Amino acid sequence: MRIGARAHDFGKHSPKKLAEILAESGLSAAQLAIPKAIEGVGSYFDVSDGLCYEIKSAFEEKNIEIPVLGCYIEPALPDKEERLAQLKIFSKALKVSRLVGAGAVGSETTHFSHDESERENAYSLLLDSVLRMAEDAEKTGAAIGIEPVGRHTLNTPELTYRLLREVGSDRLFVIFDPVNLLSPKNIGEQEKLWGECFEAFGAKICALHIKDAVLEGGNLRPCLLGEGVMKFDMIFSWLLKNKPDICVLREEISPSTAKKDIDFIKKLLGDKK
Repeated sequence: MRIGARAHDFGKHSPKKLAEILAESGLSAAQLAIPKAIEGVGSYFDVSDGLCYEIKSAFEEKNIEIPVLGCYIEPALPDKEERLAQLKIFSKALKVSRLVGAGAVGSETTHFSHDESERENAYSLLLDSVLRMAEDAEKTGAAIGIEPVGRHTLNTPELTYRLLREVGSDRLFVIFDPVNLLSPKNIGEQEKLWGECFEAFGAKICALHIKDAVLEGGNLRPCLLGEGVMKFDMIFSWLLKNKPDICVLREEISPSTAKKDIDFIKKLLGDKK
């Protein structure tokens, strides 16, 4: 397993400078959201072939892999015109991912704040979007990494399994972020939840987001790895056995405490140094 982070947690830089910062921090992979991490870029429509070559060259020179190209869209918006506009952004990102050598283009699935009775309608919009995204990915030879989140449209292992089955594309994968599936109610049932996740979409996991959180005032707040409620042992035991080649991507990393977080991940991976 390789250890990486969200590139934009280190700020916005030129491709060369960003690759240098990541390498100097002890990382060998990055989730790269180009509009958030590369200076002079406002959207994926600003990304030229030349910039893609510059990014690819800079990252390869520092041996930094790009397992996920971050593309933050809203694929379950109720307004069809707005939703299709979001898919155009994702389509551009799919093309960019091929040029920079990224493993998959990652997205979440739109915040869900309605009554649960509206879940099925929101899911139908998401399904329509992901079917279109998958068709596009198949044409370009790219891959999609969809991320389940407890507060979003795709919010459970069961619904994720359903989406994977109904889309039925070998270009569709899952970015697994355990904390994003936690709530104050299920913190004490983590082993059950992780077991359900592995059963539902374990074979489709293309990257792991790792972070931790503490429970304060009924809400989960970010903290350093190992200082919160997350129980990592079962997750890493399964991944080391079944997905030994995926990247572990630290989200919400602080440059000032990056070494501490990286050392924690190394211990989870069995590196006792």
